[in-house]
Amino acid sequence: MMTKNKLALRWSLILLAIIIPLLYVGYIHVQRSNFNCEAHTTIVDDKYVVDVIMDYTFLGGSGTLETSGEYIPVNAPPVAISNKVSFNAWQENGEMVLISNETNELPKKTEAYRLTIPDFYHVRDRGLRFKLTPANASSYFFIYANSPIFYCTKG
Repeated sequence: MMTKNKLALRWSLILLAIIIPLLYVGYIHVQRSNFNCEAHTTIVDDKYVVDVIMDYTFLGGSGTLETSGEYIPVNAPPVAISNKVSFNAWQENGEMVLISNETNELPKKTEAYRLTIPDFYHVRDRGLRFKLTPANASSYFFIYANSPIFYCTKG
């Protein structure tokens, strides 16, 4: 009787030793592909300033980006701006690839700042590629051409 209990205990421990690392790897994978984060971004040009908060949400192979803020032309009143982009996302060669499905950029009027930001943010079926690197347990760096472009904190 004691031998059967020892054998059952031994096999239970072996199964736990196999299952626990697999569960941990699965948990890490889910955490990396299902999260949201917020970035505060300011673009300064000779003719304008754009000050926005960008909320990224990644849900497996898709996601959304909601942006709100101000476009401030020199010697003119600020203009409220916003955008909502839905996108597909995946990892490829150590980089994150995003392809826009739909955008809803407001105001609809063409402003000078739109010429300096990637098409991904205002045209559908356009892509963006960057490295997504954890900065710490609660934030990420979005890195392009070995330079950080966003510091995004988890919400």
